[in-house]
Amino acid sequence: MKPFLRSIILAVIISLAIYSSIAIYVLFHTGSLEMSFIKAPESIAGLAYGICLFLSGSSSDRILNLFVPDKTKVFSRVLGYIILTCIQAPIVIFIINMLISKLMLNKTFSEFVSDENWFAYIPLTIISILIGLGFYAFYYYKQFKNKQIAQQKKIAGEATAQLESLKNQIDPHFLFNSLNVLIGLIEEDQMNAIAYTKSLSKIYRYILEHKDKEYVSIKQELEFANNYISLLQIRFEDAIEYKIEMQNLQENEHTVPLALQLLLENCIQHNKATEQNPLKIKIFQEGDLLVVENNLQEKENKSSSTKVGLKNIRERYLLTSKKDIQIIKSEEKFTVKLPILVS
Repeated sequence: MKPFLRSIILAVIISLAIYSSIAIYVLFHTGSLEMSFIKAPESIAGLAYGICLFLSGSSSDRILNLFVPDKTKVFSRVLGYIILTCIQAPIVIFIINMLISKLMLNKTFSEFVSDENWFAYIPLTIISILIGLGFYAFYYYKQFKNKQIAQQKKIAGEATAQLESLKNQIDPHFLFNSLNVLIGLIEEDQMNAIAYTKSLSKIYRYILEHKDKEYVSIKQELEFANNYISLLQIRFEDAIEYKIEMQNLQENEHTVPLALQLLLENCIQHNKATEQNPLKIKIFQEGDLLVVENNLQEKENKSSSTKVGLKNIRERYLLTSKKDIQIIKSEEKFTVKLPILVS
């Protein structure tokens, strides 16, 4: 449908709605609706004002598109609309009043001019301006909300893509470290290497099932951490001491998937572990925080580190919950505190 035809139809509908509302008010107020009201010059004039002033306002917008095509210049367009309406509206009112005076009241042009109430043009012009400003306000409010929605969609899309990228880092990170351990086992103890490989397949199945989730219960994560530490102890035996102190865990308490696995990997990756100086890992709850702590026995050569673990956990927490993890390093201990997410 062409814009002009659409404007005419909309103008007629709005004017008829206003006209009908006035007629209904008269009907209920007086108890009757006489034909003289329907045919009165004032009624016809009111209907004509509604249609023609609406079309005049629409034409003002099209004129503004020629002189101020940039719709983001709100002040210029609104000021231009007010100026155009102050010019157009009195002309439209004058033409309508003149036609009604000639066709319905049989007045001459000189009689019309002498009898015309020129001050009545002012409220009609102001009403036209206010109605037009109402449409402008609605238009710019809608544009503002659409811009907000588009921005939020963009942010959500970027966050989703970033989160997926972080999740996809977990596979190669886990495989990189596990294969390093497996290589060491093959060189030292082939029987343990076979047992390690079998356990590794079970643990990797858990990773595949949970890595794409946003959250996982801490109970599940602790069960997985137990299995994972058992896997590491095949390689390190008594060089690792592991302790969990968690009580009264609830099903609705969550963390990001595989957070404990990445932290345990981080402990092994960056610290020496021997039977004489075992690596001591402790997991416990501190208020609304899940804490992973280990004694600090840093390796001198860290060239094999992928630098994924802590950064991955931190960014996933920020993206999914807007909460940050705490990393505390002292001369004796390295501690990471994860916010417990309650759903």
